Amino acid sequence: MKILNQVTSTSTPGTVKDGGGFRRAVKTWPLRGFFALVDQGLISGSNFIVAILLARWVSAQQYGAYALAFEVLLFMSIVYAALILEPMCVFGPSTYKNDFRAYLGVLLRIHCGLSVLVIAAVLAGAAVLHSLKPGSSLPDALVGVGVACPSLLLFWLARRGFYVHLLPKKAALGACAYSATVLAGVTVVYKAHSLNPFTVFLVMAAGAIVTGPPMLRWFKSHMPLLPGRRIRVKDVMRQHWIYGRWALASATVIWLSGAIYYPALGSFFNLAETGRFKALMNLASPIGQAYVALSLLSLPYASQVHHEEGNATVGRLVWKLTGLYLGGSALYWLILILARGPVVQHLYGGKYTQVIAFLPWVAVGSVLRIGATAQANVLRAMRSPALVFVAYSAACVVAILIGVPFTRWFGLRGALFAWVLSGAASFVGAFYMIRRRARQPEVQVEFAPSSLVLQEEPSMTTK
Repeated sequence: MKILNQVTSTSTPGTVKDGGGFRRAVKTWPLRGFFALVDQGLISGSNFIVAILLARWVSAQQYGAYALAFEVLLFMSIVYAALILEPMCVFGPSTYKNDFRAYLGVLLRIHCGLSVLVIAAVLAGAAVLHSLKPGSSLPDALVGVGVACPSLLLFWLARRGFYVHLLPKKAALGACAYSATVLAGVTVVYKAHSLNPFTVFLVMAAGAIVTGPPMLRWFKSHMPLLPGRRIRVKDVMRQHWIYGRWALASATVIWLSGAIYYPALGSFFNLAETGRFKALMNLASPIGQAYVALSLLSLPYASQVHHEEGNATVGRLVWKLTGLYLGGSALYWLILILARGPVVQHLYGGKYTQVIAFLPWVAVGSVLRIGATAQANVLRAMRSPALVFVAYSAACVVAILIGVPFTRWFGLRGALFAWVLSGAASFVGAFYMIRRRARQPEVQVEFAPSSLVLQEEPSMTTK
């Protein structure tokens, strides 16, 4: 409660009210960046810890159900981030700067409508799966997603609202409260011998309910409500759709290129095989999350460089960022592979030791995907979101045309082989799109954002 009281406190250190405060605002950027990274790290870290604990404490079948249901939650978050959160970060501090409270109220009404659709769709899917596979753990896990998704999305809406007002410290405090609630809840459920995918999603929902509403109340008490102005839901929905459609397209193909293997393994084999794939992907999560956080800084840097110097510096910029991303991820994987036996043994408590031999394949695919992320950031900086979509569409095509049949024929080995090929396709595709865009004349192109999506968990952050 102490943390939540700090979130709802009356101080607003990040607000710059006068024009002469610009230099003071600039000086606070390093501190703001630090709190942004703390916020991202707390949410991603708690998800990672929950995934590891669940892998240790439940059966492979149940863990596979959790992995597949979590991908459904991730897809919902991608759609929500593209159509609600990212446009809010553009229209909130500009079009609705002086009436943000009313604008947030409209977004909350849209959120309620989307929540009804999400709950209905997920529960209907769970009912169908229950009729087809009565003894499966997946329907219960999907019910948990349906219950948790609205509250989790509301929590992310509140967090992103603080970023609109350049207050990442408050978002980080909320993330701290959420992470503490979730980790404590998982421990309590485990001690009560009730831990399963369904209860884990309920614990996540509890964490979001504890933190989300108090964070939203801050806006009600600190944002003025202008009399006489009426913001129509239809207008906001139209603005968000026009702005977020390319972000949604790009995020969807990025997600699909890595997520398609979960349902494929579960359909062709069993949920235990899906759990093994998730156990491997968990080891790629820390470095992926680190570079998602780094992209919060590298994307503005690349945008500034391209704005000031144009296409002439694109080649140098690409090599700098790609080298940074490839080098760091390769170093991470070198250390992990050298100690892969003890690491897997310790993390999973002696379970999933059969996946140790596959770690070099995961390393190659992870490095390629992280390198593609660097190049995609350059394309975003060049204001070419459509080319990001094209580059990752190549990876998505490989995942569908090669990944699905290879998974059916060769199981986990085939899925990993196709996952590596898909990462290579995204890397080559992004590189080719940059070269093509750099040869074009300097013109203003339509801009739309693109999510910073993880290989397996983006976002929960989004991004």
